[in-house]
Amino acid sequence: MSKRTLLAAAGLLLGLYNTPLLAADLGEASKAFENKDYSAALDALEPLGKEGNPDALSMLGQMYENGWGVDKDLERAASLFKRGANQGHLESVNGLRRIKNTEYQKELKSIRLSAEAGDAHAQNRLGEMYEFGYGLERDPNQAYDWYLRAAEQNLVAAEHNIGRCYNFGTGVAQDFVQAELWYRKAAKQGHMDAMFFLGTLYSNNHGQDQSINTNVMAYAWMHNSAQLGNATAAAIEKRLLMKLDESQTQAAKNLAEEYLDQYVRPFK
Repeated sequence: MSKRTLLAAAGLLLGLYNTPLLAADLGEASKAFENKDYSAALDALEPLGKEGNPDALSMLGQMYENGWGVDKDLERAASLFKRGANQGHLESVNGLRRIKNTEYQKELKSIRLSAEAGDAHAQNRLGEMYEFGYGLERDPNQAYDWYLRAAEQNLVAAEHNIGRCYNFGTGVAQDFVQAELWYRKAAKQGHMDAMFFLGTLYSNNHGQDQSINTNVMAYAWMHNSAQLGNATAAAIEKRLLMKLDESQTQAAKNLAEEYLDQYVRPFK
């Protein structure tokens, strides 16, 4: 038997030997945790947490979240929950969500006051909080209303968000004409994501401007979004080129350069 085979066999045996020990350690740790013997729980959980055990990470996260047997440390708790959540551990996912919601609820108090006072950036952020349920129940209608207030003050990010609302029917009836209008308004001011979504409208034949081949138009916007750092746009623009013949490819590149001069370089 080769040395490599012997080492592999030894590793397998060691793993089989350690598995019941780890299970027993977790059982003792869980028992101490449930009995609120947090000193004993901490001693048992820390080595398991270092090994990446998701149940241990969740219990440690709860201890730091609530100050059970340790100094309360929400940042440390979030870090532990995140490690467990990355393994698909449901309790860790819920723990991480609890902490984020606590942070969002603190933000919400100040954001709402500023939004109601007419601050466009706060209005746009409040729209995002309503759209994605950050610290409160999701409400697409409220999201659209707050985005619109900010967009009416010419906030570029809000103009993009209004375009997205029309594109996907968030808080308003789906309307590709309006989506294109608002995306284009933001894209012409150098907004990377508006350029990307405008490109997707054309690549899916939802754009209203039919004066130019839709894939040519899609490429031009995708290319400029990629120039601003959108990695997804960089991948899509390559696929779009495969749909174009030689003359269309040149037209697409010329249009992309035109957009670059008009809508990217002035805002860098």
